[in-house]
Amino acid sequence: MSEKTIDLKPSYTFQIWWYIIGALLVPLFGIGLIVIYLAYRKQSAITYKIGNQSITKTDRTSSETVNLADIHDINVQQRWIDKKLNTGRLVLITEQKTIDLAGIQNPQSHSDLILQAAKAERIRLKKKKEIRTPPSDNAPISLDRLDYLTGLWQQGLLSDEDFKEEKKHFES
Repeated sequence: MSEKTIDLKPSYTFQIWWYIIGALLVPLFGIGLIVIYLAYRKQSAITYKIGNQSITKTDRTSSETVNLADIHDINVQQRWIDKKLNTGRLVLITEQKTIDLAGIQNPQSHSDLILQAAKAERIRLKKKKEIRTPPSDNAPISLDRLDYLTGLWQQGLLSDEDFKEEKKHFES
């Protein structure tokens, strides 16, 4: 199965306060332009790649990946302004770590979709494991087993009664 991915970028409305502060500081020796540039640069460096098996968060300095099957819960965090702009932060929770996806549009619907995908991935992996697991029936074939029992009976390690009882299983 090929990996299908969706690339997401954080919404610029999530950093709206930095843009407002920058716009207010523009008259003050251009400091506002620097604030706007830094907010834009930080926001444009982040990419979220959501695939059918994993989620990867990449920025300028690092990259974090979490397998969908490992995600147990997702916290949706929204400030009051985020609720008005329909943006938010998703915190993906696994047993080993958490990954923070900031600036997601429609965070509640994305959270629901990711949890459904995680459940489907766990089911897929379970089925794949069941298919690959060979049967645990390690018993030798019938004739070999009968020869083995006959050998034990001839050596006197198996009583006549036990031998006849076991031999019945092979006669049917």
